[in-house]
Amino acid sequence: MKLIQKTSRTYLLLSGIAFLISALMLYLVLTKAISSWLDKKLLYSKTEVVGKLKFHYPLTTLKYEDLGKTKDLISPKDTLIFKDTAVYIASAKEFDTFRQLTAYETIRDRQYKIVARNSLVDNQDFISAIIIYIIVILSLLLIGLWILNTQIAKSIWYPFYTNLEILKKFSIQNQINIELVSSEITEFEELNNSIKNLTGRVQSDFNNLKEFTENASHEMQTPLAIMQSKIENLLQSSNLDQKQTLELHSIYQAGNRLSKLNKALILLAKVENQQFNIKEVIDLKNLIENKLEIYEDFIESKNITINKSLIKDTILSNISLVNILISNLLSNAIKHNFSNGIINITYADNQLIFSNTGSPLKQDPNNLFNRFKKESTYKDSIGLGLAIVKKICDANNWEVRYIYQNQLHIISILF
Repeated sequence: MKLIQKTSRTYLLLSGIAFLISALMLYLVLTKAISSWLDKKLLYSKTEVVGKLKFHYPLTTLKYEDLGKTKDLISPKDTLIFKDTAVYIASAKEFDTFRQLTAYETIRDRQYKIVARNSLVDNQDFISAIIIYIIVILSLLLIGLWILNTQIAKSIWYPFYTNLEILKKFSIQNQINIELVSSEITEFEELNNSIKNLTGRVQSDFNNLKEFTENASHEMQTPLAIMQSKIENLLQSSNLDQKQTLELHSIYQAGNRLSKLNKALILLAKVENQQFNIKEVIDLKNLIENKLEIYEDFIESKNITINKSLIKDTILSNISLVNILISNLLSNAIKHNFSNGIINITYADNQLIFSNTGSPLKQDPNNLFNRFKKESTYKDSIGLGLAIVKKICDANNWEVRYIYQNQLHIISILF
């Protein structure tokens, strides 16, 4: 949920609660005020009756009851009783609510009971009309304020969302300084400055790391190549005994493994830093068939049967990374296979599947794509082949999975 929507909904909810509480309080206040006004009106009527009784004026429209002489009465004393009551109206054939005053007055040693009533129906209708009118006015005001608040919020937050889209499209490979939309809001300007400084540092770190990997690749491979060349020359010498030959051969293998390790680590660094950003359309079927031809001698040396089912289709990616991906998957399927084993290669519905026979894993399958987690006992295995596969898939937003099923190791990639 966006911040504007969150704040607008919160504002609307709180306003609605405040609105309901205000409407209830208004109803109670109006009811109390009108009841007080009716009580005063009833008192005035009672006073009018008492005055007429004192001076013997005729009472044509008001009623009273003579309770007798005061000395013959024990109770009630002079008092006033206000209450709401229901009275049956014969003409309307229904009960109506009234505000009633019952008063006991002593006039010339005689006590009178005076009852005055005033209808509450008209007053309740009046209160309802006021409440409805106020509800309509407040509702229109609330809706207007909500719309106004939303539009103002959109205007205020426009630079933020614009800069967010710019930031999503930012790429450190472009080597272009990020340009953000300025804002009158101090916090947004501080955020813009922080983003500019951060992206500048990220670009600088990326360039330094890129330069380091390129220099490391060149500077480390050169002495390794010289060392291997010198060892090859020594191995061809006839002055070496068997022990010296075995030691030189061991050194040569260690240097060869170090060279492979150096290349693999540099490749991982380049993939993680997204240095393979040039993409093109790749015919995957043709690429796999070419790789099978390259690995044909290794396949025949173990007498492995290849079963392939490849549709004619293309993917969009970096050709170098896809070459490495297919090479690693194929070499992994050959190395970890039995003699006279099987390799099945299937590509359909944007899914590439390599499956091969082999011994079950001794380690946790979840660690298979981690660095230096190798199952192979080969001396030249460095444990980075499937880690590179995983990094290439992550760089292209592809999904890679592994399962062991029906005595087959199955690695599937969903493009």
